[in-house]
Amino acid sequence: MGCSSSSTKTRRSDTSLRAALIIQNWYRGYKARLKARQHYALTIFQSIEYADEQGQMQLSTFFSFMLENYTHIHKEELELRNQSLESEQDMRDRWDYVDSIDVPDSYNGPRLQFPLTCTDIDLLLEAFKEQQILHAHYVLEVLFETKKVLKQMPNFTHIQTSPSKEVTICGDLHGKLDDLFLIFYKNGLPSERNPYVFNGDFVDRGKNSIEILMILCVSFLVYPNDLHLNRGNHEDFMMNLRYGFTKEILHKYKLHGKRILQILEEFYAWLPIGTIVDNEILVIHGGISETTDLNLLHRVERNKMKSVLIPPTETNRDHDTDSKHNKVGVTFNAHGRIKTNGSPTEHLTEHEWEQIIDILWSDPRGKNGCFPNTCRGGGCYFGPDVTSKILNKYQLKMLIRSHECKPEGYEICHDGKVVTIFSASNYYEEGSNRGAYIKLCSGTTPRFFQYQVTKATCFQPLRQRVDTMENSAIKILRERVISRKSDLTRAFQLQDHRKSGSFYSS
Repeated sequence: MGCSSSSTKTRRSDTSLRAALIIQNWYRGYKARLKARQHYALTIFQSIEYADEQGQMQLSTFFSFMLENYTHIHKEELELRNQSLESEQDMRDRWDYVDSIDVPDSYNGPRLQFPLTCTDIDLLLEAFKEQQILHAHYVLEVLFETKKVLKQMPNFTHIQTSPSKEVTICGDLHGKLDDLFLIFYKNGLPSERNPYVFNGDFVDRGKNSIEILMILCVSFLVYPNDLHLNRGNHEDFMMNLRYGFTKEILHKYKLHGKRILQILEEFYAWLPIGTIVDNEILVIHGGISETTDLNLLHRVERNKMKSVLIPPTETNRDHDTDSKHNKVGVTFNAHGRIKTNGSPTEHLTEHEWEQIIDILWSDPRGKNGCFPNTCRGGGCYFGPDVTSKILNKYQLKMLIRSHECKPEGYEICHDGKVVTIFSASNYYEEGSNRGAYIKLCSGTTPRFFQYQVTKATCFQPLRQRVDTMENSAIKILRERVISRKSDLTRAFQLQDHRKSGSFYSS
């Protein structure tokens, strides 16, 4: 009896174990299929996003053609136009931007007091949480004052950390104000003890780009040595025309929107193009190429890069970069601020322009080498060998960049030498991705912090979230296909040699 009972228990135990393994294998397969569906839905979103950017970048070829031919045929008219633009620039002083706009007594939004203090940061955060709109007078004054400080800064900001002073690196925010609120809630407000680097793409796509920009600029004015702003590929007035920020400004500031857009064009051009942490970590928005020259990028006159869609004219392509910098002396004062001596030329050379495009637009890939970024239409794809070459050349250990949405908010590649950080959660769709930020401290491994703005769909099971993403991606894809129906029909007809009406039969 005892042996029979023991044998029965053993069989039951074996049966339970097999059942558990079957359920476990089924669940793993089920979850893997959901993750695959999520990956392909994100790929659809990303492909559509990059196709839009590719079309935008292709405009640069058109502008290049128009500029070269127009300047060749209408050289005198262009010179007159340039003189007119210079005189217009001279007229853009504080009176035009700020002092001519009064704040009425009826305005019940936040009122900033200059010089700004940490109290103004708190005031702004509370007002924006209540969805209040900052008056155009203060918007213009903040941008005007921020531009003045930025003009004194070098192209690359050098910062140092210590065991008692970590630095936080944030990636793309793209107008998602709730993500910025959540970062500050989890990580604390900017301060002398809590420095930040915001790595570009503050604006476009989201609906609260101006609020994010104001918070970052006010924080920068209060803590100019502890909050650092890098330029992204969307800090570009022509990108804003297509991706929403221009529309947001004109909607929120109907009377003074054009003035705000004017100063934004100049503000973008003065943003630093990178940050170097502890002399060993390079923080830039996009990436690098095999020809990236950090020495050149340190001395290039970044304010001449008004937009990636306005390439150098033919005359500037003939200028030698070295001779240009022999004419314009670049030095630094005792505080590390840049000083330019001599009369600057009007445009960047083609080589300088390409260097900046590479660091704003490029993406890493697993394949060795450096080749054109055909998906975006600008910058390049760079492999692990390119990363090692550039980092070794400049005695650096790591590249931190943003520019790409990642499901977990960050991604590590190229043997740990390249880190992508993306701080806008739910970027494509509710529940589509987490946001993240990095904390750096000298001599320690970078620490990653993930989050996701919690809305109703984020509490749903993974299957429901994937269904929502998939349906949204397919809907957008269907709309794109329908919008290009005539082009697709012609392409199919060219392949239908037998005129059968079926693509596969041809």
